[in-house]
Amino acid sequence: MATARQITNSALRKIGRLGGGREPRLSDQTDVLAALQGLYTSWIAAGSFGRLDDVVPTGTSYVARGNERILRTSEAQMSVTLPELVDDSSYQDYGRQRAGYYGTVITVDTDETTGVVTVDVQPGQPLSYSVTPRDGSPVVIVDREGGQVCSWLYDGTAKRWERLDMLQLDGQAPRSLADPEGLSALLALEIADTFGAEVGPTTQMQAARYRMAMTHRFGMRQDGVAGVYC
Repeated sequence: MATARQITNSALRKIGRLGGGREPRLSDQTDVLAALQGLYTSWIAAGSFGRLDDVVPTGTSYVARGNERILRTSEAQMSVTLPELVDDSSYQDYGRQRAGYYGTVITVDTDETTGVVTVDVQPGQPLSYSVTPRDGSPVVIVDREGGQVCSWLYDGTAKRWERLDMLQLDGQAPRSLADPEGLSALLALEIADTFGAEVGPTTQMQAARYRMAMTHRFGMRQDGVAGVYC
């Protein structure tokens, strides 16, 4: 996984503002880091990872689920846990079968005396097991009393939650492990106008590749989505 410093430096090189093997000015690094943080939050706001459910939990503790915006009120201060595993026992794929989940049990029996073979076919029972959170799942915690908004994003490739609002230059850049060049290319497109630079066709191609992988997530498991009919 690339650090935020590597991603920002690569973005500056792609727009011709930084030579190979050189370090940018601190002011430029700070501006580009802010642009990178803005990219993450804009993806969440735009629904690139799905819509968010607004949740106001009660009690002293709460286990978050992916795609939740959690409000912590002054009357109900609590600890919020980001799950490493989620229960998948209620998984339904809306018309598609998932291998090993709602399978078919086939029992083959041979009578030792007559040699007659019987085959019994019965529908399988749903299995209960856990999976990691969905790739790209965001969790936003709004602390009304403290006035803070904290955002996390689950990186399905690195298998861990990444904090967005506390991103530092030497910290790991969320969602950079799968395609660091694509992420830096998207960042280059974001900052090109700020620096009065042009973006080449290769950088545009890398950015499009990353954007498609981010929104479609063909490399991850597909969750069923209920249809909405009006």
